[in-house]
Amino acid sequence: MAPSQDHSAGVYDVIGLGFGPANLAVAGALLEQPRETCPISVNKSLFIERYHEFKWHPGMLLPGTRMQISFLKDLATLRSPQSPITFIAYLHAQNRLVDFINRGCITPTRKEYSDYLAYVARYVQSQGIKVAYGENVIAIEEGYEGTVQVHSRVLATGETRVRRARNLIVSPGGSPSVPRCIQTILPHPRIIHSSDYLSSVEPMLATMKAATRSLNIAVVGAGQSAVEVLLNLNSRLTSMGKSADQEHNLHLIVRGSSLIPSDGGPFANQIYNPEYVDTMYDMPSDSRRRVIAEHKDTNYGAVNPRTLESLYEVMYDQKVDRDIAGRGGNTLSVTGAHITIKNYSNVLSAEISAHPLQASTETNSLSVIFQNTLTQDFSEATYDAIICATGYERNSWLKLLKSSSLGRHFGLRATSSDKTRLSVDRDFGVAAEKNGIYKTLDMRNDADGIQASYASTETKVSDTLYISRHYRLLPLPTADHEFIPKIYLQGCAEETHGLSETLLSVIGIRAGEMVEDLCSNY
Repeated sequence: MAPSQDHSAGVYDVIGLGFGPANLAVAGALLEQPRETCPISVNKSLFIERYHEFKWHPGMLLPGTRMQISFLKDLATLRSPQSPITFIAYLHAQNRLVDFINRGCITPTRKEYSDYLAYVARYVQSQGIKVAYGENVIAIEEGYEGTVQVHSRVLATGETRVRRARNLIVSPGGSPSVPRCIQTILPHPRIIHSSDYLSSVEPMLATMKAATRSLNIAVVGAGQSAVEVLLNLNSRLTSMGKSADQEHNLHLIVRGSSLIPSDGGPFANQIYNPEYVDTMYDMPSDSRRRVIAEHKDTNYGAVNPRTLESLYEVMYDQKVDRDIAGRGGNTLSVTGAHITIKNYSNVLSAEISAHPLQASTETNSLSVIFQNTLTQDFSEATYDAIICATGYERNSWLKLLKSSSLGRHFGLRATSSDKTRLSVDRDFGVAAEKNGIYKTLDMRNDADGIQASYASTETKVSDTLYISRHYRLLPLPTADHEFIPKIYLQGCAEETHGLSETLLSVIGIRAGEMVEDLCSNY
């Protein structure tokens, strides 16, 4: 099917890739810019989103789960408390502000926060922001007259659309990350990532209800999502009841010694303050890496203490039940699942196999080999399903840029390393001198067929990209022409801007900074 050009808006002032919270905050900040001084037209602003409607982590909107940050760290409050897209404005519009205050808790449920984001999405669209839902961006290319071409595929029809923009904001979010040894047997109906958990768990369990034995399910991961999935699975399996008078088994697979509580204290959380972005950005790269490593347990591979307490209560209660049932040879009176934490366990391989107790009518099981990270000993276990709560990759933007004609302006080629790093603008001048323009002699035939040497200019391939404090990628200087479009990154620059970059903590402030930079450099 031939690509179709979108001529409805001509050339857009800005196109945003993705319409999650990051670009939603940008849309709100664009609306609040003074129209008489802002060169960006709201009517010529477009966001492209692969979902068919606004959604935010739909696979993890589990009952009772709460946000890990204050409601005041929303899309706008820290940038502009009087904004119409604050969480308080949402509560007021829903006539729930007083009820929320009476609740006496600063962290909303994840379900309510998702509804807040959807409310803001509807609001900005009502104010003129355009959103192309149900489209997946497949390529970006250099356009003519200082523009970028954005190619997207309509998921419902397969049609390819091409649009042009003067500026680009890339907010890709995260792509589900699965251990490589498990990737080898994907896709599989009983191996799911936590990002798809809520939509996949019921169909997955339905395929196993015919089993004539207890089920064995593994959850791989040691972070917040892993424990939330574990608790939810425990509840579901308890509702299913025992099979063949045996409890179902739930294994939490962690590489470390135990689950680690996240450090949510006021001093540790200062690393997520908006002004700390300046501190991080101005540090030498080695210092930034040390600071990120030091504060890693405020976010990665750590669990909210409340959630840990809930898990411990469930596991302790299971011990109490076993002790009571074990007196006098009584059979276990409770139904459900038994949770085991398999610590110091690294997943080495996974393959499809038959369970030793499997009936001929049952689907095949999953055989997993572990290595103990302390003793280096090997062990094997067989599971009916595996849920990977193993985080996200955030390099889809880099793959998009590498495969694009735009990449050469930043020193990127399709063959560039996957380990391309980001660096700050103060290193840019040195890099431009080293990696920028250089001349080579190119032997060609002139019009008379006589071989002669010509000077040609190229941009060297680099393994480093440079990003400004306000999240704009900096093109290397080229001799042929200046690269005019501006490309911004959101949620991708942790190594230059700090741990808050992939989180909601500074999302409103960042959107404001980005829009101001876009308007002032238009």
